[in-house]
Amino acid sequence: MTRPPGQDYISSARIRRRVRELGCSIRKFYKNRPLTIVALLKGSVFFVVDLLRHLEPSTEVEFWTVSSYQGTRSTGRLQGLHACRGNFRGRDVLLIDDILDSGLTLAYTRDHAKKLGARQVEICVLLSKKRKRVRAVTARWVGFHIADRYVIGYGLDMDQRYRALPSIRALPSGV
Repeated sequence: MTRPPGQDYISSARIRRRVRELGCSIRKFYKNRPLTIVALLKGSVFFVVDLLRHLEPSTEVEFWTVSSYQGTRSTGRLQGLHACRGNFRGRDVLLIDDILDSGLTLAYTRDHAKKLGARQVEICVLLSKKRKRVRAVTARWVGFHIADRYVIGYGLDMDQRYRALPSIRALPSGV
């Protein structure tokens, strides 16, 4: 097995601890209120599965496949939103994504969930990059604030590879 690129950035143990903390906070916030999770695929797959283990078993889950990336760069356009459906009329919706970067994906999906009738839409991300956003988006729950670096692992990929790494690795600048 070849060594994955980049350097260790966030260990799997730190991720597990933080996901448990996020789950407890989310569970308290939505106590006695029905909740629908909308997980943005593919990057959030590991995060949402681990997070769901700490939420109410009655939590509903939808999966939307959207993307604004090609390789390591954002295209500036969101693909796949037209196929995203759900009946959220009067429901609380929690968008789950792997990373808050430009804000484009989360802004469009938040607006789309509202168009589908969501009463309230909140956002939870595993990572939030410290950078200027293209669209104004604030996540109520953030696992880790990170530097503006390209990262892989725990669902985050580089050209569909390295998602299965149990930890998060930072790639060198310019990758």
